[in-house]
Amino acid sequence: MNNPSQTTETAIPKKQDIIEEILTDLAVYQEPNLLLEKHKERITSIEVDKSKLRRYWDLISNVRYAWQKTLKYELYFTEFYSFSDKIEKIEALNHHIHAYLQDMTILKNKIEVLFGSLKNDVKRVATNKEKVVAFFEVGIQTTKDVFKGVSKYRDPHVHEGMRFLDGDLLKAENAQEFLKLLSNPIFDAMLNQQYKPKIVAKAAKEKEESFEMAKKRWIEMAQGNGEQTLGYLNTILMTVRPSLYQFLGIKPIKDILNLDKN
Repeated sequence: MNNPSQTTETAIPKKQDIIEEILTDLAVYQEPNLLLEKHKERITSIEVDKSKLRRYWDLISNVRYAWQKTLKYELYFTEFYSFSDKIEKIEALNHHIHAYLQDMTILKNKIEVLFGSLKNDVKRVATNKEKVVAFFEVGIQTTKDVFKGVSKYRDPHVHEGMRFLDGDLLKAENAQEFLKLLSNPIFDAMLNQQYKPKIVAKAAKEKEESFEMAKKRWIEMAQGNGEQTLGYLNTILMTVRPSLYQFLGIKPIKDILNLDKN
């Protein structure tokens, strides 16, 4: 990391994602005092229903929170393992996988709830109600399609009471249990002690290699899904933003403030 005293160039702010832009707009319309006085008048002159603003602030904040939570799993899969002997790294990875599938499902559900609310609200102010309803229903179905990979992994074991199994992680778990069995004094007394080291080495190798394969796959999956969900969120929010703003009776803050430059 650069020493601040050695940095001569002005830092360039990171471009906001669409979800951040929308939340910024909703925050400012709820609290115009956030703006400088010269800008505040342009906002306070617009009559808004703050209860509607608050409701969509909550809905979109929930999407944002759920989305950002899923982005942490690339790091969890890479580094979040206990140094304690009480929790094996295989157990930790298994826990991360289940938590990840659950959090991805929560994100899907939050997006669907947002679409459902928009469908019900926008059709009240739209002249083409049937097209509005059809549009948002397609959005809900598209969301299901985008997340169908996660649903394939998670939904069956949730609804049927079965444990989700990753093939490589299962191999690692079986090898781990076999190693525990070999260390059992009763079983050990029956073993050929000259041959035992070869079996132990083989099981230990399978345990480690299978774990690393599972870990690598889930790191890549979390990374790929993170990029896909960001692209999908930006696309859907850019698409629904005009309808949302029409319902709320607002305009993007940056568009209003640009009028000061004229």
